[in-house]
Amino acid sequence: MADIEAEETGELATTREQRGDGEKLEEKQEAALDLLRMGITVAETARTTGVSRRTIYNWLRHDPVFGAAYNQWHDEMEKSAQSRLLMMTEKAMDAVEKALEAGDARAGLQLLKGMGMFRERVVGPTDAEELRRRNEMERQDRKLALECAGVLLGMKDPRAEEGI
Repeated sequence: MADIEAEETGELATTREQRGDGEKLEEKQEAALDLLRMGITVAETARTTGVSRRTIYNWLRHDPVFGAAYNQWHDEMEKSAQSRLLMMTEKAMDAVEKALEAGDARAGLQLLKGMGMFRERVVGPTDAEELRRRNEMERQDRKLALECAGVLLGMKDPRAEEGI
C-alpha cells in the first residue's frame, strides 16, 4: 500500500528488501520502512503497522536488512540535502553581500561569528626558554603516563625498579 502511494507521489518507492540469507522482510517491516521513509514518526509508524515502538527500534538496531535499508535511505536524503545546499551557495553569498551593503549589522555579526572571529585565541609562550621548559615537562608527563599504563596493564613490575 505504501509502495503504491510512494510511486503516485513520486517519492522513493521501496523494493522488497532481501535478507542476507535470501529471506524477504516481513510485511510489517516493509510497511514500517515505507512509513519511516515518508517521514512518519516511529510512534505513528508503530500504531499504523500494529507493532510496538520497541519492536521498530529493535528492527533498526538488530535486524541487519531493515537497518541497512533505513540507513541507505537516510544516507541518500543527507546527500541530496547537501547537494541542494551547495547549489544555493551562490545565492546565499549574494544575499549576505546585499545585506552587508545595506548596512545590516546583524548579518555582519553572523558572518563574523561563522568565520570564527569571536573565538578566543590562546597564544602560546613568546619566550623561547619558557617554551623549552613547557615542552620538556610535556615530554616527561607523556613518559610517566606510558610507564603508569605499563604498570596498570601488568607489562612492567614496579618492584623491579626498587630491586625487590
